[in-house]
Amino acid sequence: MNNVVLVGRLTKDPELRYIPNSGTPVATFTMAIDRDYKKKDGTKETDFIPIEVIGKAAEFCANYITKGRLVAIQGNLRVDRYQTQDGENRTFTKVSGRSVQALDYPKDNQQGTNNITNPGLDPNGFQAIDDDDIPF
Repeated sequence: MNNVVLVGRLTKDPELRYIPNSGTPVATFTMAIDRDYKKKDGTKETDFIPIEVIGKAAEFCANYITKGRLVAIQGNLRVDRYQTQDGENRTFTKVSGRSVQALDYPKDNQQGTNNITNPGLDPNGFQAIDDDDIPF
C-alpha cells in the first residue's frame, strides 16, 4: 500500500504547466512540514517535500493556493529514476497528489469567507422581486 497524507504550508506559489499533446494540467510546488519533535534547543526541524498534482486538482492549486497557505495533500509516493549527462544514475522522490484541500483562508480575507466564488452566482447581486403573480 502506498498512501501519503501531508499537512503543511506552501513555500511558493504552484507552477502550472500542461503536458504536450494531451493538454493535461500539472502543478508542482513544495510543502514545508514541521517534524513532530523538538530538538534540545527547542527548535523544530522542517522537511521540504516536493509535490506534483495532475488534472483538475492542479488547476485548483494554481488558481486558489498560494505561498504560505496551509493545505492537506492526499496521494502516493513516487520515486523517479533518471540518468545525468555524465551517465550517473539518480533518483528523485516526490508526492503525487490526488486530493488537495485548503485548510485556511487567504491572508487578504480574514473574515472567514472564502474568495473562491462562482462568477455566475453573485449573492450581493440578487434583488427581491415584489410580484403578485409569483405563486410562492
